[in-house]
Amino acid sequence: MRILNKILKYIRLEEDRTTFPATFRQELNYQSSKILTFASLITLSWLTYIPIDLQLHPDKPVIIAFRIGFPVVGLLLFISRFFDSLRTRYLLMLTIFGAYMEISTAILTASTKGDPAYIGGYLFVLTLLAVAPLEKTAAYTILGTSLLIFFTLSYFAGTDFTNPQTLYSLNDILCTAFIVSCFIFILNSTRHIRWLKSRESELGQVVIEDQKNQLEHQINIAGELHKALLPQTIPVINEAVISYKYEPMMELGGDFIDFYYNERDKNLGLFVCDVSGHGVAGALFSSMVKISLNRWNETLTNPSMTLHNIYRALEGKMGNHFVTAGACYVDLTSGEISYSSAGHLPLIIARKNGEIELINSKGRLMAEGIPPNYEDAGSVIYKGDSLILYTDGVTECYDGSNKMLGDECFYGLIQKHRDEDPIDMNNNIFNELQIFNKGKRFRDDVTILIMKYKGTV
Repeated sequence: MRILNKILKYIRLEEDRTTFPATFRQELNYQSSKILTFASLITLSWLTYIPIDLQLHPDKPVIIAFRIGFPVVGLLLFISRFFDSLRTRYLLMLTIFGAYMEISTAILTASTKGDPAYIGGYLFVLTLLAVAPLEKTAAYTILGTSLLIFFTLSYFAGTDFTNPQTLYSLNDILCTAFIVSCFIFILNSTRHIRWLKSRESELGQVVIEDQKNQLEHQINIAGELHKALLPQTIPVINEAVISYKYEPMMELGGDFIDFYYNERDKNLGLFVCDVSGHGVAGALFSSMVKISLNRWNETLTNPSMTLHNIYRALEGKMGNHFVTAGACYVDLTSGEISYSSAGHLPLIIARKNGEIELINSKGRLMAEGIPPNYEDAGSVIYKGDSLILYTDGVTECYDGSNKMLGDECFYGLIQKHRDEDPIDMNNNIFNELQIFNKGKRFRDDVTILIMKYKGTV
């Protein structure tokens, strides 16, 4: 079976290729490979004429010699298909084979002094030059050489050129030669144009693929730069432990989180935002939010003022984008917290006893033409309680049947993992989100920020 497969591999009618050749000659070589097997095997039919040749011209052994030569040359061509080293020589081999056929047919036809039975065969062989994928110069050279040999040998063989029947046959040869010449030019030009268009198309695809790869590379770099905007180190705080999880929907995301720790005053600020859009636009806009937090330390204890400052920094630059954001202040000494929302999701307090408390405050999202109205809402946390800030990519996670996770299921995940440290809690919740999502890419950026309060000792 393996030997049979190998034989079938080499007698296929054309070579495999995934790209278009760089030169027209290489294209003609490929076109030659498509017909070489057929051309080599069809020569076997020449053997069937030998009995007829022996009856018509038993005194012309040259005819029999050429008849036998056709399949011999064809057999050599067929065998060449088994040698990989010859795969770049198909055009040359087809050219040699074509020259042999045209010249040998001219010789055996001339030797019969223009016998109409052989003139028809010669006309047929001449027409093959019109369709063979040879180089134009080679095709014209073979055609001219074949005609020159035919007429020269016919003259020396004593062909009667005054015979009307012979003249008619010679006129057919000349007309056929003229038509073949025209078709050689037309088909060669057509092949060349098709090759040029295919090559240009392929080069265009190469350029597009190269640009695509460059764009992906730039996006990857931008993604790394965007991730660099996120907190790179988490402060070590005696009174609290912080952990966050960020998974963008694309290479570039629109979610952003940050925190600020004032060790001297034992004050902690937590911040989360979700900008409209994804990809480059979302990442650039979230970068603008990051820049607007450069004076956060001045308003740390007043979250609503922090949001006001962000709005003023973004005003006139938002265009069609909008932002939802939540800012939280934590007094690590007393456990008092203050939360302000700009159209964002409520702050979740996961009590140590398993209760879920939501802290919300009035406040419109940040967008052009929408005046800010941010307020602070407060509460108190105790040892073992956790604060969770998140974006809607968490609750709007979908399963395989297009069912959304929703708020209550998310609260359930928080309650399930409330006794874990923030790092494990974040990882386990995120893993369950991935299971719920069937391991597919999330439809939105997913961001969770968790702070567990250890209290003061």
